[in-house]
Amino acid sequence: MNGRWGISIDIEGFSKHYEYDEERKTYAILALGELMNSIFRIGGRCFPGTPERNYSERLFAHQYGDGFLVCSDFPEPDASRAIAIAVAIMRHMTMKGYATKAAISAGDLSDIKGCYPKPMRDAKDERVYVGMGLMTIISVMGTALTKAHKLAATRRGAVLILDKHLLEFGLPVGTKTGAASSNCIDWVASNLPLADEIARKSQLQTASAEELCEKLKTYCAMQPTPPASWIEATFASVNCGGA
Repeated sequence: MNGRWGISIDIEGFSKHYEYDEERKTYAILALGELMNSIFRIGGRCFPGTPERNYSERLFAHQYGDGFLVCSDFPEPDASRAIAIAVAIMRHMTMKGYATKAAISAGDLSDIKGCYPKPMRDAKDERVYVGMGLMTIISVMGTALTKAHKLAATRRGAVLILDKHLLEFGLPVGTKTGAASSNCIDWVASNLPLADEIARKSQLQTASAEELCEKLKTYCAMQPTPPASWIEATFASVNCGGA
């Protein structure tokens, strides 16, 4: 596979909930916190990186607004681990009452802080004072981020999208794809032992396809309700009995 894989995953409907009322604002913030914690658990409990493996399994995660980029340390033969991680997170978030979208691509990712102006290069903890104010900076950038983020914008709904260029490297046994597109992974119905193992080790919630579908239907009926086109796109990508 050409480059490190990157998962762009964010909270669906974040701004809509945040702006709806105070109760839904709290809901949106809690959703972001839950996503943050699930990634933290996977990295710490399932893929911490060990000297025996030359730390190659470790993950890197970077927050961008209401979402994250989760990236591998090195290129891998295929996107199997990325798919399993995304599926485990999306199932956990769904069981918690939230909806997410994820897109997986591959590319480079590097520290670009050396290209920043001197005050930013000298900043500690990615923070620099602006008078009595504060600027926070992000020091990494690359096509692993830009390609995954751009791919996420190609579809609506709580979907898991795989870059078509990664299909040639194969899909894990048990992976199912949505009827709408061969590169849209059915994260509800796919039978992925690695995703189950990640959920178990990281203490994330998982459930049967039927339970996940019921949770999705409950989300779609919640105020503020998602647009009909969003609901249609979501259920076109997962097997929920024609919901």
